[in-house]
Amino acid sequence: MTYTWSKSIDDSSQADDNVTWLGSFTSLQDPNKPWLERSLSTFDIPQVVQFSYSYDLPFGRHRAFLGNMPPVVEAIVGGWKTSGIWRIADGRPLTFSVADGNSLPTYGGQRPNVVGPPKRNHGPDWVDQYFADPGVFQRPDDFTLGNAPRAMGSIRTPRTFTSNLSLGKQFSLARVREEMNLEFRIEAQNAFNHPVFGTPDTSVDDPSFGQISYTSVGPREVQLAIKVNF
Repeated sequence: MTYTWSKSIDDSSQADDNVTWLGSFTSLQDPNKPWLERSLSTFDIPQVVQFSYSYDLPFGRHRAFLGNMPPVVEAIVGGWKTSGIWRIADGRPLTFSVADGNSLPTYGGQRPNVVGPPKRNHGPDWVDQYFADPGVFQRPDDFTLGNAPRAMGSIRTPRTFTSNLSLGKQFSLARVREEMNLEFRIEAQNAFNHPVFGTPDTSVDDPSFGQISYTSVGPREVQLAIKVNF
């Protein structure tokens, strides 16, 4: 089991694989004051809890339960093992922009003015309106600079919870060759089909501002594997 507590600060970073020369933004909001880009890293995740395990199920010969089962039943029920990886993590900082802003010539895109403490909506409609009070984000006047930082940690993307599980068993093939066996595995990614919601629309004045339109982890995927060991 691992627990990570961290904080990352920089003046240029990218949360995903869509890398640009500056990271989350393609230009500085104020190229004359690059130090204003200093903020939390866009990939900053303060807390992560993860644990993994491998466990032999206690059923079958030489195990705690049903040790005297007939060979036919043992071949079906006994000898299974399970393993898994579980991960719970905080969300990442949000980066805000302006959908219809007019920045100074040669300057980067405008960021909004933040006129109050941003808060997340915890009501039943939070997927459709992530921000409790969208009005705290306002479009700045044309040809002015907004006061929003490059990345804002006071409000973040949704927390993530993922679980990848597997179940497997080895079948002896000693009659064919000594120490030869057949391994069967069933593996499931996002085993509980738990939705992991993506980032809300953070473009102020956009009609879909505050809406989450996708999931960052896909639905449950199951695969079967068979391997011969000799």
